[in-house]
Amino acid sequence: MLPIHMNKELYTRIAPYARIPSVLPQVLMNKTAVQICTEPQLPPHLCGMPQNKIRNEYLSFILQSIPGAMNHVCAGASFTYHFPSKHMYIFMHGLASANYDRFSYAIQSGAAKDSAFLIPSIMTQFRLEQLSKVLNLWHDKVYWNERKLGIRFDHHDNPDPAGIDYTTLSKDLNAANTNLAYLDWSCKTIARQLDFMDDIAHRFRSQAVKNGTSEDAAADTEHLLLETQAHLRSWNTGLADRAEYLSKRGQALVQTVYSGIAQRDSAISLRLAATSTELAQTSHEVAISTSRDSSVMRVIAAITIFFLPATFTATFFSTTFFSFNERLEGRVYSDWLWLYFVVTLVLTAVVVVGTWALWKGKEKEISTKLKKPMVEEARVPPQQLPPQSYVIEDLNKRERDYIQHEIGTLPTHY
Repeated sequence: MLPIHMNKELYTRIAPYARIPSVLPQVLMNKTAVQICTEPQLPPHLCGMPQNKIRNEYLSFILQSIPGAMNHVCAGASFTYHFPSKHMYIFMHGLASANYDRFSYAIQSGAAKDSAFLIPSIMTQFRLEQLSKVLNLWHDKVYWNERKLGIRFDHHDNPDPAGIDYTTLSKDLNAANTNLAYLDWSCKTIARQLDFMDDIAHRFRSQAVKNGTSEDAAADTEHLLLETQAHLRSWNTGLADRAEYLSKRGQALVQTVYSGIAQRDSAISLRLAATSTELAQTSHEVAISTSRDSSVMRVIAAITIFFLPATFTATFFSTTFFSFNERLEGRVYSDWLWLYFVVTLVLTAVVVVGTWALWKGKEKEISTKLKKPMVEEARVPPQQLPPQSYVIEDLNKRERDYIQHEIGTLPTHY
């Protein structure tokens, strides 16, 4: 087993000698789960072999996992078995280095010593092991989120509803549901591949007998393959059921979060409604008071209008600027009469400007007093993580400690 980096030229040269099917590059480019039977490429000295003989002497197939699985198990592989020589040609693409080391160590330790056809099952076993670890991780994440919301019946967590960061919680639940859906997708793909490998086991027995293998030996190999794949199928079914169960729990959590957000918004709306009611009541009282003041002011204004001309006339002509004595020989006003108009105009301007300034200041003060309660009630808590109770802090710490001991998560972009 030799991991190598290759370009197109090198691949083209070695493909016939490694019995790699010609459709493998296209399968790898499609980036989708594939399990197909095909025909291998042959070296130049064997190109004249009849097609019927190739189909009888070779059993060739391609397996490729779903996109994103290359971080856990190989993304694609071709298998070509030559019955006369009992030689298996295997070409794998996309193994991550750490997983390749584990895989190669398992093969070199004799995991496939009974039959080379066990290698696809070993690949599937590696995937199931990884999926089990990741499923455990997301199971715990769902559990911790349930405790953060305080909805688990077997614990008595009482987080403050106003202190729950729904934005972060929504992101966590979206990641959990996305990865659980990915796990379900993986399990369905593995189930189809195991069914395909059952067909390969049956074809192996049929072709092995035609190529001189004893019926008992071919039957034993078929039984070994079917038994191994039955075990993996049972394991995969259990993981699929568990992923579906956790997915439903995650969806229930999402509904709980939406309900919490709706309750929070309803509480804010109720406070706003109460504030609006108080404001309307205050406005009503102000309107009644203003109406009363207006009635009084109209009476005062009517009286003032009635007496003002007479008062002004009496006051104006009673000043020393006028004298109606006959000794003045017809002159009844003083040369200082202009001083009256100057002082009057200045005082009038001062009174008008001062009154306008006081009126504007009072209007602004009343407006501020009316707006302040509504702004305080309508203010929404900022969308950052608020201080949590010691229970939630303890849950977060224990969750982080758990995740640090795990291997990671499935990719979230599929």
